[in-house]
Amino acid sequence: MKRYLKWLLVGFGVIVIGVAGLVFAFYRSMQPDPDEEAKVMKMAESYVLERFKDAEVTEDVLFDNMGNFPFEYAAIAVDSVTGTEFYVYENESTGEIVDTFLSSKWEDAVTEVIEDSIDTAFGADVTYIVLYDEESIRQLDVSSANPIAYQTADVSPTILLTLHREPEADDEERVRTWMSALQENDILKRAEIRVDYTAKSGELLDDGTGLDLSF
Repeated sequence: MKRYLKWLLVGFGVIVIGVAGLVFAFYRSMQPDPDEEAKVMKMAESYVLERFKDAEVTEDVLFDNMGNFPFEYAAIAVDSVTGTEFYVYENESTGEIVDTFLSSKWEDAVTEVIEDSIDTAFGADVTYIVLYDEESIRQLDVSSANPIAYQTADVSPTILLTLHREPEADDEERVRTWMSALQENDILKRAEIRVDYTAKSGELLDDGTGLDLSF
């Protein structure tokens, strides 16, 4: 019996140590590596100095180990003229140093220009995000020193609308009316629209009630 208890305790100890090791490994994976942060900062400083006249790299580094961005480490830079905050990082597929200046600038501009129309169309119970596909913009091969305006580019933004209420029967008509107004007033020529709903409890509704539209 004593031998059984002894081995039981040993086994329990091994399990505890194993679990602790897993917890520690998970904790370490959630923490940024200072060497990698320093590496991306140094890389970004040279890149921004060479390509941008009015931008500077901040002291902040974005660390993403959850797959939300196409990078794990990115330096954050700010353009002093436009106020645009953008990322500088290494493309993991090509090894090329790239930036999000133009997509960030366009996202800021579209966010601002559609704000009043969204308030008018949907009231206060809405939040929204504007996104541009970085790769599509990169293929335009536009110089950061002389960028084109989003109005003239053949690239569609994606606008993610979240309505903080239950779906209503006339929602699609309301969205289409808003889309038409954007076009008629020369605010946007084209866009992809995604509408999602959150229930009164705050939970995202995922039962097919969302809308996917475009113009």
